Amino acid sequence: MRRHGPGMLAAILGSRRSTTACVLFAGALAALPVAGCAVASHATVRGAPPASPTPPIKIPKSLVKLLGQRIMVTMAGTTPDATLLNGVRLGNAGAVIIYGSNIVSRSQLTAAIRSLQHAATEGGNPPLLIAIDQEGGGVKRLPGPPSLSPSQMVDTGKASVARQQGIATGKYLRGFGINFNIAPIVDVPTSMSSFLYQENRTFSFNANSVARYATAFALGQQSQRVASAAGLFPGLGSATIDTDLEPDEILYPTTAQRTAALKPYEMLIPRGLDAIMVGNAAFPAYDPTGRIADLSGPVIRGLLRDKLKFQGVVITDAMVRTGMNPVTSGVLAAEAGADIILYNNFASGVLPALESASRSGRLSRANAVSSYERIVALKQRIAGR
Repeated sequence: MRRHGPGMLAAILGSRRSTTACVLFAGALAALPVAGCAVASHATVRGAPPASPTPPIKIPKSLVKLLGQRIMVTMAGTTPDATLLNGVRLGNAGAVIIYGSNIVSRSQLTAAIRSLQHAATEGGNPPLLIAIDQEGGGVKRLPGPPSLSPSQMVDTGKASVARQQGIATGKYLRGFGINFNIAPIVDVPTSMSSFLYQENRTFSFNANSVARYATAFALGQQSQRVASAAGLFPGLGSATIDTDLEPDEILYPTTAQRTAALKPYEMLIPRGLDAIMVGNAAFPAYDPTGRIADLSGPVIRGLLRDKLKFQGVVITDAMVRTGMNPVTSGVLAAEAGADIILYNNFASGVLPALESASRSGRLSRANAVSSYERIVALKQRIAGR
């Protein structure tokens, strides 16, 4: 998952979500009230009203704009600089992730997000996905909801509480202009040595409980037009090494553990989950080459798309944690079928590399168009169009 540390980029700015167990609260935000917003039901939630017709997705003629939607970056500091704004205006990035270091106050953060969205509009691009890590428990960037950690939601014995936590979180984030939360974490820990369990980020050791409560939270959040990205696929519950620090290899999960790890996704996917984040670890049981899941066709195309039938947006973990050149890993992630590629400090050069791979035929046009359509369809849904 994402760790801290935004940095300056050349053509665009890049960052990745941090996954520390520490909670970054700016003092000026601590007393903020929960912000309200208009409620719009996610079209796939059971009992939701029929979705209004969405406009057809027009595929841009510009290869840069087609591929740029796949890149997620961050701000350096608390205000988007001219380089980032120009990159967004040109369509070189389609998403921005917010870290604790980007936050000083409500007015500062909302102004920064408005400035970023204005740049996207000026360039004739789709609106940006503005992402954050607001899981509850060990990882929160803002001091508002969820007020309960994932395990505390389960402890209530009521999935309705998890749904209300998701609704409250969606309303709160929407009030800042944030429309994409990289949560819930649906990993099923296999022991108390799990780094995710130790960071207070897991729902339960029981896969059925994880599935039930994570689904309630995710769909509650999505009802507020804030996308939910569940992770970390296909399951880091047995990982003892923090994959935000270095890639891990999940060598020995049993068949029963692998089955349990997929159970939350098997519940979430048919109910309309917006997005899934792929984990920064190798799973030889799924991909004998040992390539990490972020970069693995057998994991993304084979397991997630073909077997589990997921048609939503797939986002990588931070490319700076793959153990190889981040530009190279970005192209490999796109080839493997990831839609959004997440960067911290090294996004410079990735867009030209994607262009080159596309022009050479290494990255097919069908791959690029399919990802563009999934990303823009998600943007249309959360915009209420």
